[in-house]
Amino acid sequence: METSRQKKEDVWVHSICESCFAFCGIIVHKQDGVVVKIDGDPNCPASEGKICAKGQAGLIALYDPSRLKVPLKRTHPEKGIGVDPKWQEISWDEAMDLLTEKLKKVREEDPRKLAIATFDHYALGIFIRPAWAPAYGTPNADWVGYYCGNYLHASMYLTNGSFHSDFDLDYCNYAILLGNQQGFMAGLNANVAARKMADARRRGMRVVVVDPVGTNAAAKADEWVPIRPGTDGAFILSLLNVLLNELSCYDREFLSQRTNGSYLVDGNALYLRENGTGKPLIWDQRSNAAVPFDQEGADPALEGSFIIGEIKSKPAFQALKEHVKGYTPEKAASITTIPAPTIRRIAKEFGDAARIGSTITVDGKVLPYRPVAVNIYRGAGAHKHGTHTALAVQTLNMVVGAFYVPGGHRGTNLVGPGGHWTPGQTLEGLITPPSAIGRAAQYYKFEERLPEELGLRELFPISTNRSPMYEINIDDPKKFNFPYTPEVLIVCRRNLMMSDTNPEASARMLKRIPFVVNFCTHLDEISDLSDLVLPDQHYLERYDLFPNRYTHTMSPHTGQFYWGIRQPVVEPQGQARRWIDVLLEVAERIGFIGDVYKMLNLTLELTEPFKLDPAAHYSMEDIYDRWARSSFGAERGLDWFKKNGYYKIPRSVEEKYPGMFIRPRFPLYYENMLEAKKSVGKVAAQLGRTVDLSDYQCLPEWKPCSAYDDRTPPYDLYVVNFKLPFHSLSFTTQNPWLTELSERHPYAYKIMINTETAARKGIKDGEEIWLESVAGKVKGQAKVTECIHPEVVGIAGMFGSWSDGKPVAKGKGVHFNSLLPISLDRIDPVSTGVDSCIRVKVATEN
Repeated sequence: METSRQKKEDVWVHSICESCFAFCGIIVHKQDGVVVKIDGDPNCPASEGKICAKGQAGLIALYDPSRLKVPLKRTHPEKGIGVDPKWQEISWDEAMDLLTEKLKKVREEDPRKLAIATFDHYALGIFIRPAWAPAYGTPNADWVGYYCGNYLHASMYLTNGSFHSDFDLDYCNYAILLGNQQGFMAGLNANVAARKMADARRRGMRVVVVDPVGTNAAAKADEWVPIRPGTDGAFILSLLNVLLNELSCYDREFLSQRTNGSYLVDGNALYLRENGTGKPLIWDQRSNAAVPFDQEGADPALEGSFIIGEIKSKPAFQALKEHVKGYTPEKAASITTIPAPTIRRIAKEFGDAARIGSTITVDGKVLPYRPVAVNIYRGAGAHKHGTHTALAVQTLNMVVGAFYVPGGHRGTNLVGPGGHWTPGQTLEGLITPPSAIGRAAQYYKFEERLPEELGLRELFPISTNRSPMYEINIDDPKKFNFPYTPEVLIVCRRNLMMSDTNPEASARMLKRIPFVVNFCTHLDEISDLSDLVLPDQHYLERYDLFPNRYTHTMSPHTGQFYWGIRQPVVEPQGQARRWIDVLLEVAERIGFIGDVYKMLNLTLELTEPFKLDPAAHYSMEDIYDRWARSSFGAERGLDWFKKNGYYKIPRSVEEKYPGMFIRPRFPLYYENMLEAKKSVGKVAAQLGRTVDLSDYQCLPEWKPCSAYDDRTPPYDLYVVNFKLPFHSLSFTTQNPWLTELSERHPYAYKIMINTETAARKGIKDGEEIWLESVAGKVKGQAKVTECIHPEVVGIAGMFGSWSDGKPVAKGKGVHFNSLLPISLDRIDPVSTGVDSCIRVKVATEN
């Protein structure tokens, strides 16, 4: 007989965390059926037995008494922030009837009138975008969010052929973190990257953080360099100028053989091409003649000028050298506030640390050794001309040859195990993403047709995320003469009120959509604007097969490729359902489930005998089982993954460092931008619109955002947003354990203001202050500190919730996005990224 002192049975289950986007493997411990502890799974290559605060706190979110547990229907027709929807509890049968009725009517009238907004990248990538949405008939399933890297992912697809920006911490000795905190519990696969960063620091790696805020990364770096917001591009271009024109420090071998730096360009900035083949020409120094870029045995010239026939030309690298010459450290200092001597010193340190010409032997293979990298993410690029900043960063990595070699920059999983996937290349020999990743030729072949999607893909072809255009076009459909307006919006794991721009503008836009359904775990801020809310499952309550997608989230820091399973460890709370199960049922009810199955056969690459029969019926678990068996053999189905957790394949040297083993070259000169410019101009003409085409240039440029030029008093300070290592967007703000961390953190819930600036304005530490921009106003407690640029005030995270359905988060912290306006003038004209460079005035009274 068990006594109260005897230890209760401890049951543990393999699963995968979803508290951020690292998707670390976890071991979930249960006693008497209740989750009591979450550990990192030592069998997972990403977590290796370690888990962060967000992952450990997942269990308290699972049992949050404020969770939504039943379907609710709105009974109050008026909508608005703070307006009581007067919810009525309904059954799932009634909810399904209502949802099916609305979606069936829209599909019969015009399926484009359905829009889907989600930050569930897993469901979006394997189910919604490639299968359910096209089977339904809507192109409007890419409403991901302004906070996702609009400029970043587009620039990485173009330059490194993958979704992300990363660098090799196993060998890197010198890293510049530009507006990001990679390796300091933020960024791509934070858990494994932090462990690798700690190891690298122990062996002497130098880290330079360039950021307006003394972030978590800056506090632990060797050097923090405060910079004026929105000027990162000028800083990087000045580093390039010093390296190329003052120090003559660049990797000639890499530039001539692995980039398009040797391609000859004419006075119109276009490649000189071979008649017949269309291949770009280079100047061969052996034959003193122009030959195709892939001529065997040629010795390409990188510098000089040449006359081909009667056409004057120069190598693209020469054009780059001349282009950056205008970015002297003195000029950059006046733009960035970084002293010219500091710029010159960092450039020299970076060039010296690159060890150009050196090699290293890894697993018996001799490889170029370039142990330096500059890494970028949202902080440096979330500006009007952010695409140019990202391209400048990539150019800096390329000129020293630090690209897909030990110690240098890299993307995610460019080459798959055993060559299962490899990058493609254009006629010009330039890299395109592997077909397994997608978007293979998007940036070189352009469609000049009237857009149908609310994101206007044809008008913004060099972009992966056009979410801001959804909001602009729904708010004003006449702006681009759309032939339809959305009638139904499906939202899941995407808080359009918290994570978009000013909530008043978002609310106005949402009120234009007649029927909004929100799958959510809590009655959040968007629920106030919804007509139907449906209880979504917590990640510890559901199955997701292979959520750690190699295209997006599988860390190249691991020594293995790995595929895992997220599985339920407890029964769902209340009546919570997984949203993709609901949409599968909707497809069956309306009658397009067979088309969904056909699409899934393609996107999941199902092979016989595991293909889905369009006339049959499958649960999502059935589909997962077929997917697993089709991918890894008949013996490795869903049950195998439940028991074993992961399927792992060791990475070869060629897969870790593919730079020298692949044929495609990396572009540092973007001639395709000129073709895109012509295409966009034609599409705009069809729409009867004039659009800004000036950013479609062959070489990156620094251009001021609106806030840089607008210094009109009293809007005399910039406001910036920065990430904390223990929160993810707004969906962790309701967690009590993480809230306690925030309350103890010196900056989490406060407004950072520089000591000198605060003294000038008569602001004391702890005093309540107001910030006001052209879009909105927020208040918070001042934190007077030296850890922020004197021209800047800083707001952390995505706090400031106001929903009664999130009682832990409500009223805590400051909502940065309330200060953000949205308009065509406030987005990056290439990627559509929202410009988060905003001026504010500070006051102690409202």
